Amino acid sequence: DGEVTAEKQRTTNYVFPRLDAFGLIYNRVLQQIMYIYTLKRLLQRELAPHIYADVERELNKIADSSDQTNIVVRALEIVESGLAESSESERKRVLASLRSKMYNPANAPVSYPYLWDIAQHDYVQWTGLVSNGGLGPLGRNVGQVIGVFATLDWQKQSKWTLNARLGGQGEGRYRIDFKSSVNKVNLRRVENQLRTLWSPEWPEEILGPIDTELRDKGEKLFEEYCASCHSNIVRDDSSRKIVAHVSKLSEVGTDPVLAKNTVEYKGYSGLLRNQYVDGPLGKLVIEEEMPVASLVKFSTGNVVIQSDPDRLPVFRTLESLGGILKSLRDNPIKQTAKQGNYDLPTPQQPLAPVRGYKARSLNGIWATAPYLHNGSVPNLYELLLPKKRASDPVLDDLGNPIEYRRDEFSVGSREFDPKHVGFVSTGYGERQGFVFDTTLLGNSNSGHEYAAGRTRQPGGNLPRALTRDERWQLLEYLKSL
Repeated sequence: DGEVTAEKQRTTNYVFPRLDAFGLIYNRVLQQIMYIYTLKRLLQRELAPHIYADVERELNKIADSSDQTNIVVRALEIVESGLAESSESERKRVLASLRSKMYNPANAPVSYPYLWDIAQHDYVQWTGLVSNGGLGPLGRNVGQVIGVFATLDWQKQSKWTLNARLGGQGEGRYRIDFKSSVNKVNLRRVENQLRTLWSPEWPEEILGPIDTELRDKGEKLFEEYCASCHSNIVRDDSSRKIVAHVSKLSEVGTDPVLAKNTVEYKGYSGLLRNQYVDGPLGKLVIEEEMPVASLVKFSTGNVVIQSDPDRLPVFRTLESLGGILKSLRDNPIKQTAKQGNYDLPTPQQPLAPVRGYKARSLNGIWATAPYLHNGSVPNLYELLLPKKRASDPVLDDLGNPIEYRRDEFSVGSREFDPKHVGFVSTGYGERQGFVFDTTLLGNSNSGHEYAAGRTRQPGGNLPRALTRDERWQLLEYLKSL
């Protein structure tokens, strides 16, 4: 929707219920697997020779020691010390340049996905990146803890271990010990509890009764406009399965930043180089630079396999294997083919299928504002409206104002708007909340304009735009799910 200026890129805020969780997980993993010799090569390109010589001497001390934890953090501290006599602008330039080469910008904040039915999904995350079959739930939860608060101590070791073998590590000169503070026993408990979570029903005694006449008319519109992507389920069926429908970016048209980052972000493989990681077309050799999503997949898989270092060797192995078997036993979801109209993987783009977003069942959708994956639409009513383009008219043929999605609205209110179905998003500003600007990088509110007759359905059909009356009918039905 137009060029995003550098200033606007810098001011894209997370705030309230938004976070670029994958961006943070990616960078946390890249920091842990950074190999000191890769780091030295990067530093040599950035630093003046006399400064690099001093920095290299200190880095060699780390390389020769048995403690190689937090290499990146310690190295940056050494660089800052080596630049002590340089100007402040030069120090900032060098450090910013180094960070840009080691990390990727976490610039795609998204709304937290709602948790009911998460354990019943076949694929999870906004892009459908992670399979929920087998050990998928444990790997998903491990990855989230890695990105948030886990203590990580990933280091080379020369000895053979069963953990390394089960984690897919090869027969090179060394293996990687994926020690961490991740408590997999508790993560299994959390996941098992989530399996009993049902979506909330519209509380008529609080928010008012549902108009049954409008709802019944809206159900027919739902079948015509929504059902091809959003399956309708029985919310309290204990055997329910949620099949995600993934739509490619060119089809759904919503903000592309998260999906593109998932596919395009790369990083230095460091300790993981020359290992094998599973890909859509078969195993991939981990080269010096790899898609970060693949590096995260390999790392989280090894943390899942890792046994508790505080236990005696025999007990830690039995406990780890027992936990894996329990996770497989408790998970009713099997590995399945991904559904939807998505880009197919190629040798050049093995992660192409996640260059899009998934649709899930809409039960409980009334309680999940704001909408779209990045929270760029404040309420369900506006989700049924078109995004205003520069060439769009303001008035219709009769001179009446045309309704569009708002480009700015306030976020942070706890007051619910039962008419438009979302939180109150006007009447207060930055002092009490946060002004959401849809022109910022990652904040676009375009796409998913099926009800507005602007986005083609999976079969290629371009539906007619709903009338205002029909929008209220469909909205009433969505409240009832």
